[in-house]
Amino acid sequence: MSGESPLCDACAESLYPTGPACSLCAEPREVAVSQCPRCRRRPPPYRCLIAPYRFGGELATALRRLKFRDRPDIARILAPLFAPGLTAVADDVDVAIPVPLSWRRRLSRGYNQAALLLEYGRKSAGLDVPIERLALRRRVHTQPQSGLSSNARARNVAGAFDVRARHRHRVADRRVLLFDDIATTGATLASATRALRRAGAADVVAMCVARAG
Repeated sequence: MSGESPLCDACAESLYPTGPACSLCAEPREVAVSQCPRCRRRPPPYRCLIAPYRFGGELATALRRLKFRDRPDIARILAPLFAPGLTAVADDVDVAIPVPLSWRRRLSRGYNQAALLLEYGRKSAGLDVPIERLALRRRVHTQPQSGLSSNARARNVAGAFDVRARHRHRVADRRVLLFDDIATTGATLASATRALRRAGAADVVAMCVARAG
């Protein structure tokens, strides 16, 4: 990894591994616990959330540039950092699905950062798990989640996703890896998972590059 890119080297030197975390939502904890209080009250619909790093340092800077500064090349640079997480779960899934953007945001940004990260991560890990880009859609153009409270985030994305009827066969009875760039409260991943479950997904494992919180 060293020598690939100054940005990649800087990220590697400032990574914050998730460490002790909730086994369901990957929320960082001070001590190792099986589940955080929130997940004990209401478990998320996905089986678990894999989040290799905490959101911070140069990694946070890189992800913000990827998302908001028209830097799609950063997805390739970051891929080796989280590829081991994809390798670890590869045998437990049949298909990988990036969290989609609304058509409006996709048009303004020019690309879906989650899809780019997933594609380059798969290549870096040398995996052949198929990526399904058409089945899951964000049918509601929601406001950005950043700056919203936990409850407001959940309301903002409630019912925002569905699976296109003509592509339900690509989800039904399959074990799905649902992938996003960053998770904070997990509200977006939870809403997307519910749509996949309604379409008959047999299991959903969520993964993101970094967990904020």
